[in-house]
Amino acid sequence: MEPFFEKIRTLLSQTKYWQRTFILIWEAVPGYTAVWGGLLIIQGILPGVVVYLTKYVIESVVKAKESGGDWPRVSEALGYLGLIGLFLLLTEALQPITSWIRTAQAEYFNNYLNDKVHQQAAKLDLEFYESAKYHDLMERARGDSSSKPLALLESFGGILQNTITMMVMVVLLATYGWWIPLVLLLGTLPAFYVSLVADKAYHRWWKSTTDDRRWTSYYDAMLTHANSAMEMRLFALSDHFRSLYQTIRGRLCLEKLQHLRRQNFGKIIASLLALITIAGTVGWMAIRVLYNLATLGDLGVFYQVFSRGQSLMNALLGSAGNIINNSLYLENLFAFLDLKSKIASPEVPHTAISTLDFGINFKDVSFNYPNSTTSAIKNFDLFVPAGSVTALVGVNGAGKSTLIKLLNRFYDPSDGCIEIDGVDLREFDVSELRSMMSVLFQFPMHYQATAGENIGLGNVHKKASKDEIIEVARGAGAHEFITRLPKQYDTLLGNWFVDGKELSGGEWQRLALARAYFRGAPIVVLDEPTSFMDSWAEVDWFDRFRDMVDGQTGIVITHRFTIAMRADIIHVIDQGRIIESGNHNQLITADGFYAKSWKAQMQTVSEQQKTEHKSVIEGVAVSEKG
Repeated sequence: MEPFFEKIRTLLSQTKYWQRTFILIWEAVPGYTAVWGGLLIIQGILPGVVVYLTKYVIESVVKAKESGGDWPRVSEALGYLGLIGLFLLLTEALQPITSWIRTAQAEYFNNYLNDKVHQQAAKLDLEFYESAKYHDLMERARGDSSSKPLALLESFGGILQNTITMMVMVVLLATYGWWIPLVLLLGTLPAFYVSLVADKAYHRWWKSTTDDRRWTSYYDAMLTHANSAMEMRLFALSDHFRSLYQTIRGRLCLEKLQHLRRQNFGKIIASLLALITIAGTVGWMAIRVLYNLATLGDLGVFYQVFSRGQSLMNALLGSAGNIINNSLYLENLFAFLDLKSKIASPEVPHTAISTLDFGINFKDVSFNYPNSTTSAIKNFDLFVPAGSVTALVGVNGAGKSTLIKLLNRFYDPSDGCIEIDGVDLREFDVSELRSMMSVLFQFPMHYQATAGENIGLGNVHKKASKDEIIEVARGAGAHEFITRLPKQYDTLLGNWFVDGKELSGGEWQRLALARAYFRGAPIVVLDEPTSFMDSWAEVDWFDRFRDMVDGQTGIVITHRFTIAMRADIIHVIDQGRIIESGNHNQLITADGFYAKSWKAQMQTVSEQQKTEHKSVIEGVAVSEKG
């Protein structure tokens, strides 16, 4: 068990988070916080006033009795009782008002804090999202940490209110003996120590089990998310994942209850010591009354002051313990908010380019993903002429998708540079650079929004007219299936919400392509744009694509040579480098990797078509016999 003074040092080490917390809260809800603080001060004064008046009530009642019910004495007693009633009524009235203020403060602050977290998450580099440590930190920051700033403020508010009340009580107690406030303090220190030890131990346990909590979230998602529903049923995996979830949750529950059991046992011992202290001091005052060294009013006030004082000291020390506990959690929140992106805009950025005049140039580019010793690409050179459609083909893992991430500055190259019309990407403002790109990713997002809104999300800063939305939908081959939806472009898509209509994979892909067209960027990058389309739709799609990107620069990453063959230039990538370049006819003539892959793919397609043709003939024959 750590020494007591080590706990005090722990408390002091957390003060760096207090100022930041108060600034954060004041920025979010200054008005509510000011009113709340004023109410706390008033509520801190009222209990001391009530206790102080109790002495006069008791003494005036005794005098009224001794006077045989003399009206002036009785009216004096009634006056003091009326004052106490008035202050008690005020105390009761302030509690619901304070509660309402506290609720409003919490609601607005939580909105503000969530927005801060969302802003920070949106600014961070893609590198963070691919790190397990980041997800651990996010779990801790989005968990209990998000509620801790207001809990910390409330603890300080409790200290403020209780300190004011305590100061009044100490003054009253000191009139009976200077040593009594010290006895009050000593009687409550054990409870503070127990709370301090338990809170820090619980925080260590909570932090050490972050990975376990993330695993339970993962297992829960596997059991409840639509993406996993089919495989859960097909392979009968539900019982397996339920068992994994329950095993971890059971252990976490057991460990948490063990912490609470030890904490409660310590609190019981501390409470017994506090009761012994109360009994001793009140007994001392009772003896003074018996020997006429104090009045009954003194005994009544002393009992109230001492018992309330001990409760206040427990509350004060408990608030101090809560401050330490909350500060430990806040460490995670501020650690998240302090994360810095490596991808930064220059102080004086280059003006964004609306139309390419020269092209895109990868110059001797090398790149390793974080925590990887293998180069995704190395000494890579590639030139994409302005206004052309360039196809990149190659096996999985060749480095094609990495080029998209580098071109959009989700990462920066380890070596070399990438230029657009001779300007290094790092010279552009990051947001303006990305506004120059329109990317259809291999697995595009399925936004739970209307069909029209799904397309309009390609450029949220542009007010879209219905005609513009329809035009790009036609270009992407999406208009036909959208018009078959119940409310056409106003139909809610997806199955997360009531009345939402789900689309097929190919339809979602065409919708994402329309979104990419609507962006109107000078550079259009498509990653496996026809992966969910049938072979009959590919030719029609590519003809539409050439029309839609006329005047723009297009890059198509694909495994399908029937798409690549229609590009102006084809680059074959293998192990992070270009091994062949040329148009389709040139590469077929060269009889290299591309030509062999083309022949193999065409043979496969031919065999599939023969099989399909045979099935159709057999079906017709059976029908005629029938």
